[in-house]
Amino acid sequence: MKNNYLPIILTATAFGLIAGITGALFANLYNTGSGGALAFNRELNLSNYGALASNLVIRDPKKVVVNQDVKTDETIRDLRASLLSVFVKEEGADVYYELSRPFAQALAATTDGWIMAAWPQNLSEVEAKKVISEYVVIDSSRKLYEIDQVLVSPEKVGAFVFLHLKDASSLNVRRLVPDVEIKTGQSLLLATGRDSFLLNALGSKVVGTALNSSDVYPQELSLAYAESSAPAFVFNLSGEVVGAFDWQGQWLVAPELDAYWRSLLKTRSLAWPVFGVNYLNLAAVAGNEKLPEKGALLQNKAELSAVLKNGPADKAGLKYGDIITRLNGVEINVENDLALLLSSYNPGDSVSVSYSRNGTNLQTEVVLGAGK
Repeated sequence: MKNNYLPIILTATAFGLIAGITGALFANLYNTGSGGALAFNRELNLSNYGALASNLVIRDPKKVVVNQDVKTDETIRDLRASLLSVFVKEEGADVYYELSRPFAQALAATTDGWIMAAWPQNLSEVEAKKVISEYVVIDSSRKLYEIDQVLVSPEKVGAFVFLHLKDASSLNVRRLVPDVEIKTGQSLLLATGRDSFLLNALGSKVVGTALNSSDVYPQELSLAYAESSAPAFVFNLSGEVVGAFDWQGQWLVAPELDAYWRSLLKTRSLAWPVFGVNYLNLAAVAGNEKLPEKGALLQNKAELSAVLKNGPADKAGLKYGDIITRLNGVEINVENDLALLLSSYNPGDSVSVSYSRNGTNLQTEVVLGAGK
C-alpha cells in the first residue's frame, strides 16, 4: 500500500521544488528591476537581515570605483597641456634647454598667445623690455616660441609678467572658477613646475576687511596646509583655475584673473574696472543700530575720500554718506560685496546704481573707468 503512495509523494516533492526555484528566480528578476535577462550580480540588498538592517545596499559589486588618487593623476596629466616654461635664451649651434630646469613657469591665458608667467622677482619697465630678446618659451609638446610683447602687471597683481608668444595659436586655456564655486575645504592642486604638483585644500575664503576700495579685488584665500615657498598656479581637481600666488605669497584669485584676461583680449592691456569709491561693507560689521544690515556705505578710508574726485562715481553724483544698495539690480549684501560685483564688469561698461541718501532712495548710472 505504501508503494502506491510513493510516486504521488515524489511527484508532489518535485513540483514543490520546481515551484520554489521558479518563485526565487522571479523574485530576483523583480528586485533587479530588469525587464530582460536575469541578473544576479547587479545588486545585493542586505537591508532586512539582522544587524544589517540599516538599509545597506551594495550596488554593482564588479564596478571599478575611481578614487581621488586616480582622479588627481588624470587632472595632472591634462594640466600639462596648459603649462609652459620660460628659459633664458641660449645662443650657439648646439643649444638645448633642460626641461626640468626652467627660469619661470607660465600658464596659458588666451588662445591667441598670451601667457601669464610667475616671475622670480618684480620687474621694472626697463627690465621688462629686455625679456623679448633674452628669453624663450617652450610648451608641453616641446615647441619653442619667441616673445614679441611683454606687459608688466600692476603692482597690486604681484610678480606676474604677461608675455605674448610670436605665431602662437590655439593655446590650451583653462576655465576660471567663478567666485560662487570657490568653496572652503575643497581639494586643490598647486602647480609649482611642469612636473611638480602639490595636493592641498582651501583653508579660508574671506573679504579682507570691512572698509574697502571699489577698485581693488577684496577676496583673500589661504591654504589649509603650509603654502609653497615657490610661485604656483592653483587648480581644483577638475583642472580649472582657482587662482595663483607669487613668490611673496600674494594671491590672484580666479575672478580677479578673469578681469585682467578679459582686458588682454579686448584692449591688449591690463586694465581694471574703476568705480571710484571707498566704502564700509555693512554686512561685515555689527554693533551700530543706526546702520542698516547691508549695503555699501561710502566712507573715507585713511586719507582717501569716500568718493574720489573726478572719478566715475563722483561724475555720477554719488557723495560721502550714501549707501549703495544695488548694482544693476543685484542687492549688496553678505554674499555680494560691491568690489566683488564690480570685478565682473569691463572698463567702459555702464552700471545702474541704486542708493539711499538721508532715507531717500535714488538711482544713477556710472560709467566705469580703466585703472592699472
